[in-house]
Amino acid sequence: MVAIAAWWGSMVFEVQLFYIIGILSTLALLFQIVLLLIGFDHDISAGDVDMGGPADHPGGLHILSVRTVVAFFVGFGWTGVISLQSKLSLPATLLMSVIVGGMFMLSVFYIMRTLHGMRDSGTLDYKNAIGKVGSVYLPIPANRAGPGQVEILVQGRLIIVQAYTDSNEKIGNHAKVRVMELVDPQTLLVEPLG
Repeated sequence: MVAIAAWWGSMVFEVQLFYIIGILSTLALLFQIVLLLIGFDHDISAGDVDMGGPADHPGGLHILSVRTVVAFFVGFGWTGVISLQSKLSLPATLLMSVIVGGMFMLSVFYIMRTLHGMRDSGTLDYKNAIGKVGSVYLPIPANRAGPGQVEILVQGRLIIVQAYTDSNEKIGNHAKVRVMELVDPQTLLVEPLG
């Protein structure tokens, strides 16, 4: 403990300040990572707080958020420590720290934007099947006498879904059908093609 106090006391105030910024922001970043890993991944952004700027941003992401600001201070703090210990002047250190901090902030913003764009709720909306062509998986009895099954591509997923037809004839395996409407939220009404 004495060695740490001696080491801390041997530094000039500017280096101590950059160390404090670097250490606190790194701890905040680690805390955010832990929260993200256990499922608390909500990020507060400038749109959530009235900062005099536009609240609406495409995709709901903002350049000023807790994550990006913490990333800025991580880059700012540690660049300041390294620069001052490398005997750079204070103005050069501040400039270098702001540039690196800005690069950290933009990097985190673009990573979050990319991840946000890849996010999918995973919920299939069978309305997206209307008008699409599929193939009969299990024969579909005529005149809605009972359900059959259709294999169809919906929202980029190949699914097998229950289907009825108003056709006067049974639709056999592998026949091509077009989805006309929904019978219920997870059942299709189809008609044979050709």
